Amino acid sequence: MITLTEAEYRAKVYGSWLGCTIGAAVGQQGDGRRRTFEVGGYPELLSQRSPIPYEGTDIQLVWLRALQTSGPEVTTDDLTSAWLRHLAHGHGEYPYAQANFCRDIPPPVSGAFDNPFRESLGALARAALWGMVAPGDPEQAAWFARRDAMLDHVGAGMEAGIWLAGMVSAAFTDADLSQVLDVGLNLIPEDGKLARALQDVMRWHGEHANVNRTLEMLLRSYNSEDVRDSVVAAGQIELALLHGKADFERSLLTAAKCGWSSVCTCAAVGGILGVALGRDGLPETWRNAVRQEIVAGWGVVGLPRTIPCTKVADSTCEIGRLVIRSMCAGRVQIVKERAEEEQREMPTMETAGILRQLAIGPYVASYRRNHLRVQIDYDGRPTIGYDSPRRFTIALTNTGSRSLEVMTRVSAPAGFVVSAPPEPVALGEGTRVSFLVTCTAPRGHARIAVINPCTLFLSADDGSEVPVPITLVGEALWYAAGPYEDFEEAHTPEQSGILNGDTPLGEDGWRELSVSEPMTNLLASLDGEQGTYYLATDIFAPRTRQAKLRVGCNDGIKMWFNGKEICQHHEHRPVSPLSADEFEAELREGWNRLVLKMAQCTPRRFLSFALKDPQGQMLIEAVNTVPRS
Repeated sequence: MITLTEAEYRAKVYGSWLGCTIGAAVGQQGDGRRRTFEVGGYPELLSQRSPIPYEGTDIQLVWLRALQTSGPEVTTDDLTSAWLRHLAHGHGEYPYAQANFCRDIPPPVSGAFDNPFRESLGALARAALWGMVAPGDPEQAAWFARRDAMLDHVGAGMEAGIWLAGMVSAAFTDADLSQVLDVGLNLIPEDGKLARALQDVMRWHGEHANVNRTLEMLLRSYNSEDVRDSVVAAGQIELALLHGKADFERSLLTAAKCGWSSVCTCAAVGGILGVALGRDGLPETWRNAVRQEIVAGWGVVGLPRTIPCTKVADSTCEIGRLVIRSMCAGRVQIVKERAEEEQREMPTMETAGILRQLAIGPYVASYRRNHLRVQIDYDGRPTIGYDSPRRFTIALTNTGSRSLEVMTRVSAPAGFVVSAPPEPVALGEGTRVSFLVTCTAPRGHARIAVINPCTLFLSADDGSEVPVPITLVGEALWYAAGPYEDFEEAHTPEQSGILNGDTPLGEDGWRELSVSEPMTNLLASLDGEQGTYYLATDIFAPRTRQAKLRVGCNDGIKMWFNGKEICQHHEHRPVSPLSADEFEAELREGWNRLVLKMAQCTPRRFLSFALKDPQGQMLIEAVNTVPRS
């Protein structure tokens, strides 16, 4: 049993919020730089300036509100609802995840599907709160962080949030940062990219004891086009903690000099040390360097813009006490005063459960319905296209104390054809049964929409019937022509009728593509040799409005929208979601024709397309899942 006094708990929570605030301010100078630089003049440079808005703090404030509303047993549904109500961030992984929420795609599928930034550092940036509300219980903090991260991340992006939350929780009882780092490492799969990078950083630092050399080796082995890459950020955080040896200033300035996403890395380092040292353990010159308040950014809606650290710490501790009583009972307790003999060591963690969940994969959605646990395995993509049967696996587990006989049926939109087992499913106590469901949208009979809601109905032998949602996203209809020769030459598809939408697509050398993830890579199903290709689609908009066309390509690109040339460039770029440009355009009411001309000079093909509103959110109301009428 870990015992913390009320005063200790609040001082450490306050220290974490304050350390994070200071860290974000220090990291601002080098944020976005892909190189090291000398950092000096701190803390005097801060000189009581107002704290900067920071995406990690923004979302933690929203999660704090969700916890106050829903209590310790907060669900992914609660977090999703809080996100849709209070967050409007239009960069990185956030608009892609929000588009998935609006398309009724549940976590963890929402974090993986058509999200090119699914392994970025957003979950890491906001994970400290889960360690604060589960002090001394890293495993519980990790479960919270996983529930959070699955909204918009997978893989290393999710693991980084779990890693940080576990370390913040461990820091409440152990100021030895090498042990704190070990706790975080034990919570993530040892064969994953993130764990390998963290183990490498620890080894390199031990061999060289040189920040610049270790950072150089980290970037050589795990470099990314994205400065918000979760693996690089976690490696820099670990390096700063190892080099700083619990010295707040040294640790913070080490993280700052690394550059990259230094607002996030410095905030994380400050948050961890704020817990380990407590508010009064932070150097006084640093405590007084910034105003002790939290400032919400423009992407937060419906919450106060500025909140004193005192108030945020009190709210966090209030939630934390509820979590400790309901989720950490028998492992952690908060007391007025601690007797000398009371234990403070952290008990041995049981990490098998969370590691097992991480191994399941992101395309399996789970639900509980009475005594049934239901899993829907989307087999890699929650989409459907015309005349292409979609098969997904349903697994039912009986968690009750008696045998059940369950009838199943699946409803689907008009014209869809569904096959499911006609016979009852027999489930003994504690048993699991899986079966296959097939759904087809025949061309000419079904009309595929952006969202195609299906429902699995489960009828038990006691007469009760419960629904389970199954969401199938409509695959986008694109047409491809080519390959042609010279990119600079105008080829047949550049006829005015094609460019302005007067000539139908699908004839005269065009072939249809049914695209599952156009925002990640719409070339996944395009076969053919290298050369110049044309890709076109018709987009239906319910009303006229301004929009942004986000197009990514690793080679030459030329684009026309409703007959007007929007852009042209021919340069080789990395295969990365960052190899994208945004262009202003007007969506007119009704049909709109988009034509892309693409050079592919290398075997690695990359082309992505997303349609956004002026604020950066995805325009899911604009549809290109049906043929133009």
